[in-house]
Amino acid sequence: MKYAQIFLLVIVTFALGITSCRREKITESTDAKLDFSVDTVLFDTVFTTIGSITKSVRVYNNNPDRVRISSIELEGGNQSNFRMNVDGLPGDLFTEIEIAAGDSMWIFVEVTVDPGNQSNPFVIEDRIIFETNGNQQQVWLAAWGQDAYFHGGLGGLTVLDCNEVWNADRPHVVYGIVAVDENCCLTINQGTQVHCHQGSGIYVFKGCIDVNGQYQNEVVFQGDRLDPGYTDLPGQWGIELTFEYESDFGIEQFTAVRGGIWLFESTGSNIDYAIIKNGNIGIQVDTLGNASENALTLTNTRIENMGVIGLYGQGASIYGNNNLISNCGQSCANLGIGGKYQFEYCTFANYWTGSNRQTPTLSLSNYYLTSTNQVIVRPLTDTFFYNCIIWGNNAGLTDFGELLVSMEDSGNPQYQFSYCAVDSETSTADGSNYLSVVNGSTPPFVAAGEGDFHLISSASSTWNGGPISTSLTPFLDLDQQFRVLPGRKGCFEGQ
Repeated sequence: MKYAQIFLLVIVTFALGITSCRREKITESTDAKLDFSVDTVLFDTVFTTIGSITKSVRVYNNNPDRVRISSIELEGGNQSNFRMNVDGLPGDLFTEIEIAAGDSMWIFVEVTVDPGNQSNPFVIEDRIIFETNGNQQQVWLAAWGQDAYFHGGLGGLTVLDCNEVWNADRPHVVYGIVAVDENCCLTINQGTQVHCHQGSGIYVFKGCIDVNGQYQNEVVFQGDRLDPGYTDLPGQWGIELTFEYESDFGIEQFTAVRGGIWLFESTGSNIDYAIIKNGNIGIQVDTLGNASENALTLTNTRIENMGVIGLYGQGASIYGNNNLISNCGQSCANLGIGGKYQFEYCTFANYWTGSNRQTPTLSLSNYYLTSTNQVIVRPLTDTFFYNCIIWGNNAGLTDFGELLVSMEDSGNPQYQFSYCAVDSETSTADGSNYLSVVNGSTPPFVAAGEGDFHLISSASSTWNGGPISTSLTPFLDLDQQFRVLPGRKGCFEGQ
């Protein structure tokens, strides 16, 4: 036993000696250089005063021996717009850092851009300087900065000035909930870029919003992160309300999602040539505010890639023409609790791939259920869908298809789908509610999986619309192309 212990002690001592020798062997050669995963860390447009996402640089020691980095320095020091974190520690100067042969380390970088008082984007630059054995190497840091108009504040509701106007000279960034008050109107002119922070949006209370975009100069509503990873990421913005309630476990909270643009008893809002994307609920319209006109007139607008619903109506009055509402986590349009809904030449196309969707592309109803399952019926009047396409990638996979109409007859609902193309498991042979409807034939989209919902030019006459509505003047599609009488179904005339 004694000899075994001595033998073990010798082995351990020998091993420790080897380890010690290896650790002490640090190269001092001037040929020893570092390798980097990138030579430039580039941040796309970052709004002034808003922090960026975190980006990383990996530093490699591909030398046969251990290296000691004399210094890693953020050249701008504590005055830099950039922030650096080296192997978990924040700072702008690090010294005597060792990397074993064949090993690597991480450096993380963020940036906040100071206001520049200018409308055009500007470049912010710095660099990380590495010194090893007298060698100096660098990684460049660059960010596009952009001044903006900031509205609201986190954690509350901010009332805008009555009849405020937003123009396109700078982007507009929304924090929290910004509200248009009673009898006031928010006007947003062509080309304006509106960026909403997480949980933020525009709430119109008994007032109106006028969005005046133009073809190829649309008003765009999206999130406030412009990095490439956020380009097509749904759920980035939209009003979120937090409520507290008492349970057996104490005071708990839950968050309710509302529309990114939320109209309550709107006195007559108009949205023309807008692009609304990457939020939770695009537009929510609750309750008719003025019986003599529509709560919302929605024309020539795209609502796309919403995490929940594109257009959400509850007892509202909405008129829509030449709209494309596509690719939403639940429904492109959910129109319930009665109201009045009129749509002409619109495409509702849901080819969502972010999850297993079990909801229809479009649903229409005239009632709601209370917490005690009591059915409350509301009038549905003068509702029609004319020359529309209602389709999606769940066609034939559910009991209701992509169109779900759920009515309580006691409310005497008034609705009709005319010259539309739908996927419905319910019979569309009833001439009172369905007139000349194509049911079950897949629309000949150019590339539905890629979001191109134009109809191919060779599509048969099946996809022609019905007689021209006198309300459409001039007779143009979403691309501002003249329709060939009587025009194709949906928002596009053709490829």
